[in-house]
Amino acid sequence: MLPGFSSKNNYHHEIGGGGGAKNPKSKKYFHNDDGDNEFNEILLQYNLERMNEEQQQQYDFSHCDAHRDTYPFASSLSKDTDAFFDNNTSSSYDGDDDGDDGEDSSNSNDVVEIHICTYQINTSCCIPFLEYLMTVTDEKDGKKVFEFPKFDYISSKRKSAEKQAEEHILKMLVSPKERANGTNGTNGTNDDHHVVKFRGVFKHTLHAHADSKKSAKPSVCIYLLFQKYFKKPKYAPKLSKREQMWWVLTSEIINFKKVMYMDIRPEITDLFIRNPEIMRLYDCKGRPLETPTVCYFGDEYQKIKYLAFFGLLKAPVKSSFGPFYVATNFLSSMKYACYTHNQQPFELYGGEKITSGKHGKYKEGGVLRMILFLGKMKVFLKDGEPDDSQISQELAKTDKTVERFLSLRDSNGNWTQEYDTAYKGLHFASINDDVAVNPVEWFFKDYNHSLVISYHNIDTADIPDKFDVDYASYKLK
Repeated sequence: MLPGFSSKNNYHHEIGGGGGAKNPKSKKYFHNDDGDNEFNEILLQYNLERMNEEQQQQYDFSHCDAHRDTYPFASSLSKDTDAFFDNNTSSSYDGDDDGDDGEDSSNSNDVVEIHICTYQINTSCCIPFLEYLMTVTDEKDGKKVFEFPKFDYISSKRKSAEKQAEEHILKMLVSPKERANGTNGTNGTNDDHHVVKFRGVFKHTLHAHADSKKSAKPSVCIYLLFQKYFKKPKYAPKLSKREQMWWVLTSEIINFKKVMYMDIRPEITDLFIRNPEIMRLYDCKGRPLETPTVCYFGDEYQKIKYLAFFGLLKAPVKSSFGPFYVATNFLSSMKYACYTHNQQPFELYGGEKITSGKHGKYKEGGVLRMILFLGKMKVFLKDGEPDDSQISQELAKTDKTVERFLSLRDSNGNWTQEYDTAYKGLHFASINDDVAVNPVEWFFKDYNHSLVISYHNIDTADIPDKFDVDYASYKLK
């Protein structure tokens, strides 16, 4: 089962969230008071990183079997960039994990690309998780694609490759708002608001993809790995289609291969599949921590703004799996982000219409992008036992959709006795010459196992006036 405590109050007691005995001495060093020090979260990250170093002997980790690195992949990398940037980038590298084909993964004819791979360990939830900084590029066909930023290295005796890359990252991290507020950083920018550290360099051979328009000949990517020390934001950011930089989850890279509706380059997914240690965090006993999945919650935009600041509300008592928290996948969330629940026009008490047309299409749609730690999950299947709760049985008498999907309900919430999460997939049923849709949904009982990481305004101008389950061309504003 997942731990039931919140990172905001308890996580500093026990690094890794493993659920063991709390150590009162740790509280002295890891106490988190956001009102006193805006860099407490950065200091926590620094301590997480150095759990296995000599300086950590001043802290009492007696409940741990051994001092271990939270992210051992980074500490295992070579920090010697000379082998890669002294006109010998094609030389063999012992840290390359792609040597399983029995051949040298590079030669002098390979096309070498240099990328900056920046990660942060987000500790805003009950368990820490990884995020990777990626940029959005516009393709010729108009699609937006996520990738790691490329880096043009200039040979120089004054600045090493990692120093040039670090300056490049810091310039990227400075927002337009920070630039407009003036300069107060040591480099003439607001760089002092961001702390990054070079963690190492590694090489990855790109394998040809069927959908790639490039030559089938593999090329080589050199990745300079940096850690950005995490500072907990006051609230989730609003991201639009104009944002060039996003913090992307490993589940988006591996499982969905998309961020919302925007693709992630196949080369990036291939990199993570061939180097799975990139996406793993560990507690102080060396046990792997759960990697969260990405999920969404859609509603009218003004309500989404409210929820982004104050948190999700519990589902109604008559909901499929009881009065608990609910989230869904991106396409299923669009049904609720862009249309009213009953597909009817709606206006506020003052008479202001927030929908257009006859089928309840919102003038402004919104969606929360979230992470969810699934923990122990119960999966409900269409051919499972029908729900015999009084609520579901009464609803089934008047609602044919509920009647057809009784096996995908547990209105009494009995699943919460043994599970952290309940899941049901996408299902369809034909009812009176119409198609009833049962969307993808995750129900979870503990709000501390989730976190809103961004919120968005959905462009509803060009979508169908009536919800169409086959329509998938939703876009951000």
